[in-house]
Amino acid sequence: MSGRVLSTKDAAAYCGLASTQSLYNLISQGEGPDYFKQGRRNAFYEADLDKWNAERLTPVAKAVAS
Repeated sequence: MSGRVLSTKDAAAYCGLASTQSLYNLISQGEGPDYFKQGRRNAFYEADLDKWNAERLTPVAKAVAS
């Protein structure tokens, strides 16, 4: 994997989550993005975060004016 490596705090901000704790909660529930350990810290690749965001977001149907 290549690209920028983000901390948990930066990954939460990158994904538009309300807080770092939100990301920790999703990870503990098995619903978070892929991550790796860098010593004691979690490390997230931007590509993994982009993939995770794309999987969890759903498009909104546009209303057609009549």
